Amino acid sequence: MSIFEKSDIVTLFLSLAIMLGSAKVFGQIFLRFKLPSVIGEILAGIFLGPTILGRIMPEAYNYLFPAGKESTHVALESFILIGVVFLLLVAGLEVELTSVLKQGKSVIIVSSMSIIFPFILGASVATAFPYLFGKGDNRLALAAFIGISLSVTALPIIARILLNMKLFHSDFGMLIMAAAIINDMTGWLLFSVIIQMLETGSVDPVFILKTVMITVLVTGLILTVLKSLINKVLPWVQANSEWPGGPITFTIVLGLVLSALTEALGIHAIFGAFLAGIAIGDSHHLREQTRGIINQFIDNIFAPLFFVSIGLRTDFVHNFNPLLALLFISIVFAGKLGGSLIAGKISGLKTRESLSIGSGMSASGAMGIILGLFALQYGLINDSTFEAIVIMAIFTSLASGPLMKYFLKPEQKLNILELIEQKYYIQDLFAVDAADAIRKMAYSLENKTELNHNDIAGAVIEREDIMSTGIGNEIAVPHARLTGITRPYLVIAKSESGIDFNAIDGKLAHLLFMILTPFNDQQSQIQILSDISTIFHDKNTRDRALQAKSYSEFISSIKPVIL
Repeated sequence: MSIFEKSDIVTLFLSLAIMLGSAKVFGQIFLRFKLPSVIGEILAGIFLGPTILGRIMPEAYNYLFPAGKESTHVALESFILIGVVFLLLVAGLEVELTSVLKQGKSVIIVSSMSIIFPFILGASVATAFPYLFGKGDNRLALAAFIGISLSVTALPIIARILLNMKLFHSDFGMLIMAAAIINDMTGWLLFSVIIQMLETGSVDPVFILKTVMITVLVTGLILTVLKSLINKVLPWVQANSEWPGGPITFTIVLGLVLSALTEALGIHAIFGAFLAGIAIGDSHHLREQTRGIINQFIDNIFAPLFFVSIGLRTDFVHNFNPLLALLFISIVFAGKLGGSLIAGKISGLKTRESLSIGSGMSASGAMGIILGLFALQYGLINDSTFEAIVIMAIFTSLASGPLMKYFLKPEQKLNILELIEQKYYIQDLFAVDAADAIRKMAYSLENKTELNHNDIAGAVIEREDIMSTGIGNEIAVPHARLTGITRPYLVIAKSESGIDFNAIDGKLAHLLFMILTPFNDQQSQIQILSDISTIFHDKNTRDRALQAKSYSEFISSIKPVIL
């Protein structure tokens, strides 16, 4: 017999429909202005919650979200829990450990400084003024939580900012993504330890050490042994099941199993989902198109329910503390920018590049909110602190992109037309795969640069192995920064049959741009990548370029767009 009465079913389905529908409407409005949709989804929850709807139409609010109906409340909370678990699964899919390992010491320095500085600032304030944030019953856990919540970085938000700025496939973008990956993994590792402290009530150093060791051991096994098994099983799944249903089901099932496993071991379920995403996402067998479909599936159904639920939990007018929100925002930017400046000095980065990295790492977004939500549920913080964390997450997510653009503004802009030389133009390239295409494009530079074409091809292929450079719309931008050249080079090739560069839209690349820049010149690579993405974003321009029968026709097809 069903535990739901007829009225419960009506209320549950109506509330879910309104939550999802309003999330989509508000999210689309923000996307129109090139802002993160997650912010619109949070505002949709604030509109539906006690802040607005509860004030102007209390009867409607109480009908949609009845406080006294246990069955409806449990069902709604179950959807929200699944939403946050899947959200962490998607965040894990963005993680590419291979790219982190190949970044060298720079990423370790950048990620360490972006964690240490805001953590120390946040933990110090929480230690000095514990009752400002919560009951103050567990000062160690409170200080650690405030430090983590102000140092964690929103990986999905950073990825979206870099995509919007046409920097995702650049070496600079990879450095920021790799640093954010380490930042997130460290933050979730520490937070899982805090959760165990709260659940057991123990602050014994031996217990904390044991908890850390268990968490690290589980993480290590999942990211080594299980990851190796995934690399063996995933090709079989893709070959013997319908696409994309098979890989999607495999990913969801593994995410749920690891969530259950980590919860059973005393580590929160969301950490298991995050690890599952990393283990699957780092597999070279997972196509970018499949990854994109999984993201779309979760981002459009489950994640919005979670973000809307944030506004349903508290009254943002009654509990709003502007000074606390301002304090959190100040700590985040001071810690991230200060830490990145020091990391940049150590790593040999320019000041503007360091500040841009710090700006990107300041985006707290969904990760900070999720941490705040669990801290609120465990009674570690009060409603005012939770609201301040939400406001901080929204503000930093909005500000990080414009700040990155400001600091990355080139001092001297290149003229891309001057780089498109006839001797570096290939009208019809025949290649069996991406590596073959890169070798043939590199060969066109033989005796025209200071480097051997084999060295050029090796560097570009090595970069391609870290992250594919198929940017979609039938375009690929293989590139590398080289120590043996003094100026940028741009090789352009067209392929009538198309070459697989593992683009997120699954399309073969027909327009190829191989970009070579001096090793210490980040700005040139960033600008050229951005210019190519902007110029060929228009389908008519792409079609004209593909139909060009010669170098002169190719130049004439793109010149009006550039000028």
